[in-house]
Amino acid sequence: MGWDAGPDPTIALCRYDVEGHWELRRNVAEISIGGSSQCTLSIPGHGLSARHCLLQPRAHKLRLYDLDSTHGTFVRGRRLEGSADLSPGDMFTARPITFVCLNAEMRQHRPTLFEILGPGAVRSPDWVMVQAATGSGPMLLSGEAGCDLKRLAHAIHAMSLRRSQSPVEVATVPEERSAQVALIQRAARTSLILPLSDEDAPLDPHFAAMLFDKSFGVRLLALASSPDVARRALSDARVELMQHVPVWPLAYRSGEIVDLIDRRFGESASPLRAADLTSTNQDALKRHDWPGNFDELREIADSIIAHAMLGGLRPAAESLGISHHKLARRLERVGLQFPLFRRDE
Repeated sequence: MGWDAGPDPTIALCRYDVEGHWELRRNVAEISIGGSSQCTLSIPGHGLSARHCLLQPRAHKLRLYDLDSTHGTFVRGRRLEGSADLSPGDMFTARPITFVCLNAEMRQHRPTLFEILGPGAVRSPDWVMVQAATGSGPMLLSGEAGCDLKRLAHAIHAMSLRRSQSPVEVATVPEERSAQVALIQRAARTSLILPLSDEDAPLDPHFAAMLFDKSFGVRLLALASSPDVARRALSDARVELMQHVPVWPLAYRSGEIVDLIDRRFGESASPLRAADLTSTNQDALKRHDWPGNFDELREIADSIIAHAMLGGLRPAAESLGISHHKLARRLERVGLQFPLFRRDE
């Protein structure tokens, strides 16, 4: 069930598991999709019929029609006959391309899922997005320290039907039964973001039972270093009920490091790009195993930005609140060499 009673229009479409999206103008009566350049959304060269299907905005939904396409339009696994109404989180396939309907929150937070999970994730970014937006079941997010599990949990909540209520986030579960009951009451009708430590004892079985009892209305977003940690805290049977979203450490994502560095540069409003570094330094970033994961990557990216902006090691270190010796060691730790940038060669 969802409790966000406000309007929830579809404002964009995306191609499933492909970054980017198409904005949908609400002042148009029809949105055609196909391979023809005459379509509102023209996608040539991907096997669509010239005019494959049609969307009509209806209040806060989209009504979908097939236009006698060669390979058909499918909703929920069935070939479309007549029409179907779509809401945010719904998918449809204009064979062979699958689309997802996005509301404003999904459009805003989808890039975060691609950043944290990566395109080769066990649970793809768009699978997680659809589960976040349309479901209320418990989820287990697992990964090493620095893998941004907490940021992932907040993005999942922000895309969910519970987003009108702030999530409840705790560091540990209180030991007193009355405090546990109060925590469940606070988290009713919203998400409970609960980190599970490797050293924690199993949770009080009564408290764990309330977390999974639908009548209490809590959506559990548990964070753990591994499924084994979650099983020890919650029990094997309860973890089996959870949707598991593993986050790969950056050591296994060397092909994405340059793009992730560029994302951080963009978030910091820096004009820098990884391509501005010497080829030796670009290779060093790809070879490094990033034991600190996203925390370490942000630290290095911010150090590079400070060095570029201030023109030297000492002023950069001062702006970061560390000694120039520490900044030099930080950069050397990941294999960076001076000069950092191509223009310095």
